[in-house]
Amino acid sequence: MPAPPPREVSQGVSEQPDKQPAVIAIVKGGLGNQLFIYATARALALRTGRKLYLDTVRGYTADGFGRSYRLDRFPIAAEPMPESWRVAPTLKHPRHKLIRAFNKLLPRNQRSYLAERRTQSADQLTTLNSQRARVTLLGYWQDEAYFTDQSSTIRRELTPPEPGDARNHELGAEMTQGESVFLHVRRVRYTPLLEASYYQTAIDAVRKERGDVPFYLFGDDQAWPVKALNFGGSTVRTVSHNTEDELADLWLMTRCKHAITANSSFSWWGAWLRSPDIGHVFAPEPSTVIPLFPARHWRIIPT
Repeated sequence: MPAPPPREVSQGVSEQPDKQPAVIAIVKGGLGNQLFIYATARALALRTGRKLYLDTVRGYTADGFGRSYRLDRFPIAAEPMPESWRVAPTLKHPRHKLIRAFNKLLPRNQRSYLAERRTQSADQLTTLNSQRARVTLLGYWQDEAYFTDQSSTIRRELTPPEPGDARNHELGAEMTQGESVFLHVRRVRYTPLLEASYYQTAIDAVRKERGDVPFYLFGDDQAWPVKALNFGGSTVRTVSHNTEDELADLWLMTRCKHAITANSSFSWWGAWLRSPDIGHVFAPEPSTVIPLFPARHWRIIPT
């Protein structure tokens, strides 16, 4: 089936947005982070009968990694935040900091601005019943619990766009024909690095249960797993041709039956957006540096 055209967030807004209860999500970070931000905000909007708006400006005014907004490639249900609502041009602007500090003093359901508190459970949002007309969210919200109750909608709206080239289509078809495992690594300018023992434990578990399954390697250092890990008699294939299109890699990950994720929100979504009822997913336990929580039913490997 041909790939649908990229969907941009609608450039028009509702006729009278000021009168509609709204959730505003400040989008920032890389693609995996953007998916978490959208999923959490969209679930809150659905749960509370609000309309979702995305602030795609403030989070990238001082991004030192050259990252950019990518959700416009997905069939999302959101509109751009009206410029008349912008109270500060950047996240570091004094007015933005003042609003954030003031809201911390208010009871939770009286706040118009909620920043993620990693020491609190997901019910900081899932039980929210704000009395304010507009609620702004700032955080990464890297926990499935924020949107589990809306998972079918989230999966549909965050379906990766299908690549338009034959090479990726052929590889995707190969992955779906039988057993297949994607293995993702993050090792370039990344902390903390997962040790080889994490990946080896997952590889051995898959091969014990499924035999000589083929492995597909994704990530920023695909030479490392080939040298550091033992795949036994399994076929190993590196996927390195999508250097300019991370969305194609994400789509390919969702074609695989099994997944071995890195401590990375990108491969987290590659695993979560697969068909949820097939195969196994192996994930590292969360760390204090990267509090990325595995989804339910995933196999957690201590690191």
